[in-house]
Amino acid sequence: MRFFILGSLLVLQIQIQAQFWIQKASVGGVGRHRATGCATSHRGYIGLGHINGAGQDISFKDWWEYDPAADTWTQKADFPVATHGSVAFVVDNCPVVGGGSALSTQFYKYNTASNTWGQIANCILPNPGDSQGFAVNNQGFVYQANQLAKYNPNTDSWSLCANAPVSFGNWTCSFVIEGSGFIKYGNQLLEYKPLHNQWVPRASFPGNSTGGSSGFAIQQRGYVTSGYVGALAVVTEQVWSFHPASNSWRREIDFPGTKRRFPVAWAIHDRGYIGTGTNGINLNDFWQFNPIDNTIGIDEITIDFKVYPNPFSNELTIDLNGAQGSYPLKVSLIQLNGKTIFNTSVNSDHQLLDLAHLPAGSYLLQISNGHQILKQQMLFKQ
Repeated sequence: MRFFILGSLLVLQIQIQAQFWIQKASVGGVGRHRATGCATSHRGYIGLGHINGAGQDISFKDWWEYDPAADTWTQKADFPVATHGSVAFVVDNCPVVGGGSALSTQFYKYNTASNTWGQIANCILPNPGDSQGFAVNNQGFVYQANQLAKYNPNTDSWSLCANAPVSFGNWTCSFVIEGSGFIKYGNQLLEYKPLHNQWVPRASFPGNSTGGSSGFAIQQRGYVTSGYVGALAVVTEQVWSFHPASNSWRREIDFPGTKRRFPVAWAIHDRGYIGTGTNGINLNDFWQFNPIDNTIGIDEITIDFKVYPNPFSNELTIDLNGAQGSYPLKVSLIQLNGKTIFNTSVNSDHQLLDLAHLPAGSYLLQISNGHQILKQQMLFKQ
C-alpha cells in the first residue's frame, strides 16, 4: 500500500508538472552552449555555439529548424562560419545572425524558402555578441555596451538609436512586448520604445539569475529562464515573468530539466521553448513551456482575478471583479506532489486568507466554480 501511495503521488506530480513543461525532441546535433536561435511565425531555429574545456574549444556552424506541430528537427544549410555567442533577430520572417566569436560586424540573413544564407550590410557596432537581439515592427535591434543599432531590411542599412543609460555587458537576455524591447542585465530591466527612441527603467528583476539567461514573450508577459548566479558554476532553475502594465515580476513554476546557463529560448504560438546550454556538461535537450496563468473563459462569467503578494509570507489576498452571482468559488492550494493542502470558499470580491500554518514552498493555486477551473497560478511561500 505504501508503494502504491508513493507511486500515485509521483503520477500526480508528473501530471501537474506536465501542464506547464513538456520535454520535446532533442535539438539536432551535439550538445552545446552559447548557441544562437530565433523563431519565425511557424518555425524555430537553433545552431552554432561551442563546447570548451579540457584544452579544447570547438565552435559549430550547423543550423537546425524545429517544426512545433510535428515535434521534429531538420538540418538546414550551414551558417557560413563556425562561431559562438552570435546575435539573432527575425525580419521579413527570416532569421538574421551575426557577430560573435568568429565575426566582427558581419551579419547574414537566412532565406527560409531557398535554404540559403546571404550577407547583409555590416553592423555599425564593432563586435556585437553574447546577447539576445530582438525585432520590432520588422526592424532588427542589436546592442553592445550602451549603444543600440537598428537594422532596416527595406534599405539594407543600419542606424544608431539613442544610447542606453547603462552599459549592458555580455550574457544579457531580451524579449519583445507590444512594440517595445525589454533587456535584462544583471538584476535590472530596461524598456526600449522604438516609436519614441526612448529608454525607460523598469522594475528590478527579483530572481536569482545574474546572467546567461534566455528570454521570450507570450501574449502580454515576458519570461526569463535559467542562467548563472553570481558565478558560472552556480546555475538556477528559476523562471520569472514580467507584466509591463503592472510593472511587476511574478515567479513561475521552475524549469524541471537540468539547470543550465546559456540556453536558447523563443516562443511560437503562445508556447515558450528552451534548449541547449551547459552546467559543465553541454546539453541538447529541448522543452516546451505552457503559461501557468490559465484563465479558462466561460460565456456566462467574466472574472478579473488578482492574487497577491507572490511570494507571500503569512497572508494572501484574492480580489475578484465581475464575479457577482458566481459565488461561492472554491480556492485550493496544491503541493507539487499532487496533495491538496488547503481548501476554502470565496464569497466576496475581496478575501484575505490566513496561510501562516503552511510550510514554505511552492504551491499551485486553483480557483473553480464547481464545474471548471477558472484560474491557475503558481504561488511561493517564503
